[in-house]
Amino acid sequence: MFDGDFKPDDIDLDGYVEDGKFGRKILRLDYPITVQVEDGSGKRGETIQYIEFRRPVGRDLDQLEKLDNGKSVMAGSRKFIAGLVYGDAPVTERTFEQMDADDYFRSMAVCFGFFLKPSRKISDQ
Repeated sequence: MFDGDFKPDDIDLDGYVEDGKFGRKILRLDYPITVQVEDGSGKRGETIQYIEFRRPVGRDLDQLEKLDNGKSVMAGSRKFIAGLVYGDAPVTERTFEQMDADDYFRSMAVCFGFFLKPSRKISDQ
């Protein structure tokens, strides 16, 4: 699936993504992940089945600039996509480290899919 040249459009999101409010996207995980949370009742496991991502804003682009500065592209992308998680779900960068690879690539496709697509080139004939 990954040959080093990631293109969000190459990932099939049919049946996995629905539209949220204000341009957000909700991803259904094929392989739900359990994370440890701590509240007034103590520690407990919470299973994450859906992740809602917000649209990126200008400050989020700073993470993209750092992708090649000593970190792997995957580690940098985890930080970027974790920053786009919307709501109070306990989803962190570490959650993406432990996530099934298919769900991870779908998460990347959702987050990088927010960006404008290049305009169609008109060939000179």
